[in-house]
Amino acid sequence: MSRHAVLALLLAATGCVEQSDGSLALGETDQYIVGGSDVAAGDWPDAVVVLGNKGSCSGTLIAPDVVLTAGHCSKIEPTQIIANTIDYAHAGGVRVNVAKTIAYPNWESTYDVSVIVLASPITNVTPRNVATSCTFNKFKKETQVHLVGFGATDMQGTAANSHLREAMAAVTDPTCSGGNGCNSRVAPGGEFVAGGTGNADSCFGDSGGPVYLDTEMGTVLVGAVSRGVDNSSTPCGGGGIYVRTDKIIDWLESTAERTIAKDDCVGGSTEDGGTGSDSDGNSGEQYAGTDVGCSAGGGAGAGTIALLALLALRRRR
Repeated sequence: MSRHAVLALLLAATGCVEQSDGSLALGETDQYIVGGSDVAAGDWPDAVVVLGNKGSCSGTLIAPDVVLTAGHCSKIEPTQIIANTIDYAHAGGVRVNVAKTIAYPNWESTYDVSVIVLASPITNVTPRNVATSCTFNKFKKETQVHLVGFGATDMQGTAANSHLREAMAAVTDPTCSGGNGCNSRVAPGGEFVAGGTGNADSCFGDSGGPVYLDTEMGTVLVGAVSRGVDNSSTPCGGGGIYVRTDKIIDWLESTAERTIAKDDCVGGSTEDGGTGSDSDGNSGEQYAGTDVGCSAGGGAGAGTIALLALLALRRRR
């Protein structure tokens, strides 16, 4: 089975059917994002849908012409994003074509992120500050975060959706050092785990979407949706793994060749802070060094069809 065949299965599982023109036909649903609720117009204008030739993802506007999304979302061949919309199946929002998409090097086994550079800047949406190492000094277990995206709305990941949804979720592993699908090559501190309690979770279609944290200085972007945890009995609802922004900020700026507004934990934004920190989110946990999860050692040409299929199913495209 080819990678494209696996993607087709995922699209079918989420109720999205690829059309001959590359668009997606969406199944009807009256359910909410897993454990969440509708988003009001204007709440998260920087949360975007990423549309491609082979599917859709979510993402976050982090500069007027730069979007952060998942590394595996580069595989959908992004062509357009829509910002400031709460339902991308209808007219409205800001639609901008994609100029280029660049995935993090070896994203399958490192940081599951991509940067999208837009063909033109978006001038009527203000990107939020992106979390740096100091933001994560108070990031700990039970910290509440906002999960936002356009993904499927049921725990099986079959209820297709075009609406922007939001769920509040508790952080369960702030450094992703407890196994359960965490990437050993970036642990501790490269990812975090949140959700699952009360079934609040991201799902297929939320991949690359934003995780926001409320701080004294305002709401900041702390993560991007990557995949589900290993021990969940359902595809969605058991908790998710998210890439931490403090570890990828420098790469984002150098790759996109743009300045990104950062959280300086004092007020305003700063040009400093990001990748160089070894902040562990105050969890005090040490990573055991065991190679766990599909991300470690995965990717194109990595080996068996079974591993490829499992990797694809855990990604939340």
